[in-house]
Amino acid sequence: MYITISPQKLGDSFSTSVTDFIEYLEKENKDLQPDHQEFFFSKDQERISPKEVVRAIDHNTSKLKSTEPRYYSLTVNPSQRELQHIGNDPEKLKTYVRSLMKDYASCFNREINGRPIQSSDVLYFAKIEYARTYKGTDREIRENAPFSNRIAKLQNDIRKVDRGELTGSIKELEKEILRLQKEAPHKLEGKIIEQGMQKPGSQTHVHLVVSRKDRTNSVSLSPGSKYKASEVVLQGRTIKRGFDRDLFFQKAEERFDKQFGYRRNYAEAYSSRKNLLHNPKLYYSKLLRLPVSERKLAMQLIKLPVQSLPPIPNAKIRFAIKQLQKALEVGIRSGSIGY
Repeated sequence: MYITISPQKLGDSFSTSVTDFIEYLEKENKDLQPDHQEFFFSKDQERISPKEVVRAIDHNTSKLKSTEPRYYSLTVNPSQRELQHIGNDPEKLKTYVRSLMKDYASCFNREINGRPIQSSDVLYFAKIEYARTYKGTDREIRENAPFSNRIAKLQNDIRKVDRGELTGSIKELEKEILRLQKEAPHKLEGKIIEQGMQKPGSQTHVHLVVSRKDRTNSVSLSPGSKYKASEVVLQGRTIKRGFDRDLFFQKAEERFDKQFGYRRNYAEAYSSRKNLLHNPKLYYSKLLRLPVSERKLAMQLIKLPVQSLPPIPNAKIRFAIKQLQKALEVGIRSGSIGY
């Protein structure tokens, strides 16, 4: 499970309306008949229109400065394995998101009238999307770029030769294009993956727009706070502040596993991914000690050939870590851990 939390945009000031973002989230509805369009949903409502979302978020911004975000964008991105486990069922995903927002609320170190923040205090709207397209920042696009750029130049050269503006053999240029197309590292159904192409497999995910202010439009709830938990004295009153993102991501994972009886592999766990980033030796060491079946699945999830991990005695663990690190780095560069 991969979750992101972002302010409405980066910059010195923020738009006073959520309109542009909501219009962006309507992209999958543009070519659909009304009966087949996807609506927004909230804590206790279904079939909410874009106009209702804009009205609710835009009117819930009391006392916010132009340098403060009016809303935050959350995306809930289940892996393809997690989607397969729930049958790619949008209703199950809705149920999960509604439960997840209880965890979101509980991770604020804030109080309203002396009580902890609850999900009923959070003003949010969510929408399910079913497709993703490749963007310029995706690894496949970046690694294909030298080939795509060269092909584009050759195609332009062919047009120039055809118009008599350039001398050369169109046949040889076309032959070079075919060679580049074969050598490009990432292809989909025989075609070079390019920006804008739809990604394969189940890509169901959820976008949420969450108001910066609580439902009463009086308390600021910022998941972008740099504090996990702290207190500050304002006008003689002690105010709690902060949001624990780390705890939220951990709870999100635990919520999914418990709600759907999902058996999470080591390679999928949030704690493992943190170790991979901050303490890779510990990550590799634990991976090597997994039972054979679990280790085999972990290697499949990170797209690394299973045969590269034979049983290794504890006495050789240090050497194995160095060798595995090199192998894993190659595997991670050429694949994905599904997040």
